[in-house]
Amino acid sequence: MMVQKILLGKICDEYQEKDSRIRVIHQKNQGQSGARNTGLQHATGKYIMFLDSDDAFEVDACEKLYHYIEKTNADYVVGNYANMDEDGTKWDKPVFDKEKYTEFKLSIEDYTHSFYTMNSGVWNKIFRKSFLDEIQVKFVERVPAEDAIFTTYCFIKSKNVYYMPEVVYNYRLRHSDSVSTGCSKVFFLGINKAYRIIYNNFVENNHIDFYRFFYAKSMNYILYKFIDSDKLTREERIDVLEEMRWFYTLSNDLKIPTILKSVRYIIESITRKDYEQTLKYCEILNQVRKMLPKEIKEKMSKPSADTYKQIEENEINTEIVKKKEKLLKVMKESNIKILTTEECLEELKKGKSIARFGNGELDLITGKGLTFQEPNPILIRRLKEILQSEQDFCMIGIPDEINQFENLTEESEHFWIEYMYKTRKIWLKYLHPTMQYCTSNLSRIYIRRKDHSNCEKYFSMIKDIWKDRNVLICETSDVKTGIGNDLLSECKSIRRIICPTEDPFDHYEQILSKLKQEEKDTIILIVLGPTATILTYDLAKEGYQVLDIGHLDTEYELFKHNSKKNVKENDTNEEEEEKNYKEQIDCIIK
Repeated sequence: MMVQKILLGKICDEYQEKDSRIRVIHQKNQGQSGARNTGLQHATGKYIMFLDSDDAFEVDACEKLYHYIEKTNADYVVGNYANMDEDGTKWDKPVFDKEKYTEFKLSIEDYTHSFYTMNSGVWNKIFRKSFLDEIQVKFVERVPAEDAIFTTYCFIKSKNVYYMPEVVYNYRLRHSDSVSTGCSKVFFLGINKAYRIIYNNFVENNHIDFYRFFYAKSMNYILYKFIDSDKLTREERIDVLEEMRWFYTLSNDLKIPTILKSVRYIIESITRKDYEQTLKYCEILNQVRKMLPKEIKEKMSKPSADTYKQIEENEINTEIVKKKEKLLKVMKESNIKILTTEECLEELKKGKSIARFGNGELDLITGKGLTFQEPNPILIRRLKEILQSEQDFCMIGIPDEINQFENLTEESEHFWIEYMYKTRKIWLKYLHPTMQYCTSNLSRIYIRRKDHSNCEKYFSMIKDIWKDRNVLICETSDVKTGIGNDLLSECKSIRRIICPTEDPFDHYEQILSKLKQEEKDTIILIVLGPTATILTYDLAKEGYQVLDIGHLDTEYELFKHNSKKNVKENDTNEEEEEKNYKEQIDCIIK
């Protein structure tokens, strides 16, 4: 190989001596991208073309591409190309059907034609050097898919691109006995870097719609590379899945249909971080693919025309996707620590209290009123004080969505993306990086979640907190926590303090005084919106265990009925339950 390189270099030097227009540059091996960047740096001509070492131009390729780019005054021109076997035998038909794809101007708004002829290679194209200089593009070095980064960026930035149907290039296909050749951890991490760059380029330039088509092809291609690879250990596979999880979860945001159900199951398991299940699915598919002819395997990894048609029909909210991407970037650097649901429940079982902050509490802090609570100045001041407090007698609950958007239904995710896009900086003004917060979503563990597999365990842990204990519930008359279900069935006793539905904070001192008459071993459950946050904090400071439980009762009802809608049902004896409820009322505050 070294001798061959020396001979090729010598031949190039001989041509340089014969023709002053030819310039040869010798440099230490910096890979293909390094060589191309050096060429771009030293090029002085009007146009740029690229040739891979194992492929071949048609004899008149330069002439045809030159005349066509001159004729169209294009930023660059895409030519047709043909595959050839390893021995140089050309295939009969070109890659792009000449009858289907005739001469036309490409547009990033045109998915049906432009996408198919916008192949990732740089080698079947001629670029205007002034255009490349203007957009300041160069090849990303030492990563796979460097061609795709370059060509997609050029297309995003271009205004005038044409396709010509004449074949100008012959692409050599290497036939290996193993499709997994070179698919090591380094390869996949490099692909991950390249795909992130490509995605960011499309998002930042407001062309997500076109990117969806590129994504569909890339997602299937790289997933089957991963499935077929024999170069990865189990630990390396999990590392790769964790690094590339962001990429696979995009299929939900971009509404990309999968070719096979098996692929959908894999994507879903990656999204929920169930990598053990992912590897089981991959192993099954790997064994199946080993028995298939190469042609069938290739077809499996390429989206069909129907798939692309579905993509075009499935409209997406591009603004939501862009906002989510911007938020995820800053969330990645977040130093705010939030315990998981299970970690929070473990702390509550140890006797901790929880005061929760959600969008309603922040609305009040910023001076906005709620439907049931006017923005009382004292209420606002106390909420700010508590959110900014650094102490260990009461856990402060804040939304998980400050750090991530995991396991949310589409509707809920869209709400939190819009909300955090407007308010995340406000939240951060009040939070301490040294504090350990808990999730305020303890009261929302079912209806907003896509994955319900842990709900039964969570509700069981919640019921264990007050099992065999005296419970005092502080709520409004329209809540009736535990009535019509078995959420509180294992309590030792239940008593209730009923508070006003409208502006409960106006009665704060009266409510607090009544609650402080309780024995310290009584667990207090409060459902009073922002007033509950302050009551919980003040009572916890006095040594009580207090839980600001919000919508927990409704969530439990929805879970018990496997409901898909936020509508509470009651399948018990309402008359008997109403009687029990009234008997439990200890005090009504007016």
